Amino acid sequence: MQPTRTLTAHCTLSHPADGQPLLTINNEHAKAEISLFGAHVLRYQRHSEPASLWLSDKAVLDGSKPIRGGIPLCWPWFGPSPARVGSGKPAHGFARTSLWTLDGVSDHGDGTLVHLSLRDTDASRALWPHAFELELDVLVGKELSLVLTTRNTGKTPLTYNAALHTYLQISAPEAVSVTGLGEPYADKLTGQDGQQQGALTLSAAMDRIYRQAEAMVMVKDGDRTTTVVSGNHDSVVVWNPWAEGATAMADMSDDGYRTMLCVEAAITADAGITVAPDEEHSFSTVII
Repeated sequence: MQPTRTLTAHCTLSHPADGQPLLTINNEHAKAEISLFGAHVLRYQRHSEPASLWLSDKAVLDGSKPIRGGIPLCWPWFGPSPARVGSGKPAHGFARTSLWTLDGVSDHGDGTLVHLSLRDTDASRALWPHAFELELDVLVGKELSLVLTTRNTGKTPLTYNAALHTYLQISAPEAVSVTGLGEPYADKLTGQDGQQQGALTLSAAMDRIYRQAEAMVMVKDGDRTTTVVSGNHDSVVVWNPWAEGATAMADMSDDGYRTMLCVEAAITADAGITVAPDEEHSFSTVII
């Protein structure tokens, strides 16, 4: 087992015996953990406040499967693989199950900045025949900021979909209301389109794509409000599996659905985002 390395005054890199390389950040603003498996932000908690992110108590962290909770990176597709990619590919793409490279960590007045990257390999090209460089910048401070940049390093255009699949920690579903989602949504459970009337409340399984959400979505949880600010995306996904979904998941406790809600900056349109050779596209989420 490799020893823990101190990278900056506020960041260490460890190699847990049962897991993947792990960055631990603890600065004047907050503490966080980021796995290099999937460039996956596992935890984020401002000092003297409850945790902002939910991580399943049954999450598998050894790299054998995607991690349940935190902020998975769905890329270069979201959900089942689209027709342009072909069927039978892993759900939500391969970025979340790839080992990323740590390019740098630096401390600043507003927090600790982590820069991670992923490049195409023979294995990735077998799933998705494109040359790329994917970069994730994470700022751990009074806010948690993620910027995911797709750079086309090939000679032909590439098209991608993605999501920053944020699992928020909540106290209980009945305490939560969500505003800023806009009205029209696609309900992935029924296959129907709907219109949001007022604040969204939670009382059953939910998997919706809101296509006209505001930049700031407010999640009110009793006396606490978490704001999810998204940028350069085309939709916000709201998901909770409820009891029936949780019991069907080996990596979620049966009551795990009661303390989580996914509010995700996403690119879900069928057309995706097309990036020309030598060009790049970024989108982002900030948890306030």
